[in-house]
Amino acid sequence: MNTQEEIASVLETAVQACAACRHELNDLEVTAWLAAIEAFGPTPTTKFLLNWVSTNSRKAPTVADLRKALDPTFVEEETALERLYLLVCRVGPYDAPKLEATGPMLSRAIENMGGWARINEMMPDRGKDRFAWNAFAERFATAFGTARTQEFQDSLLPPDRRPALPTPKGLHEISMRAPRAEADLLLSDTTSAPRG
Repeated sequence: MNTQEEIASVLETAVQACAACRHELNDLEVTAWLAAIEAFGPTPTTKFLLNWVSTNSRKAPTVADLRKALDPTFVEEETALERLYLLVCRVGPYDAPKLEATGPMLSRAIENMGGWARINEMMPDRGKDRFAWNAFAERFATAFGTARTQEFQDSLLPPDRRPALPTPKGLHEISMRAPRAEADLLLSDTTSAPRG
């Protein structure tokens, strides 16, 4: 059996596991499962599905369940928000945390919310103003959902065409780049033709 046949066989197993729970996969779910099987490999995915079915769960397995089981960098929204809060409290706005501390999904969510410095600026103290914290948490949920969509879309691309993960930038990194950007702006203003 070649690799494509093996992937198709595992995909059929996923379809059957979902059908056993009375859930018929739609086209988008099939595409997501296919991308996940290719990413994690047929053997680990098969082991996951067999383990899932052996639990007699009435809930159909999802790609998110597979990722929770096989991807050590996968985080849920609530866990990511808690990690973000702790990182902001510990690191502050001047130096951004490393990608290893945030993980790919949280890093994308940070970028979607305007970057590390912006998050430090707008994150309220969750102990003082519950309404402001809830508004921030809702905004984070939207950014995190967008990050999931971006990750899924990237997973459909061949590995050599996937965009690089955004890395958070602190105020120190931003200020190091600012003088160069201002110089470029001044240079473009002086070389452009006068308007009249």
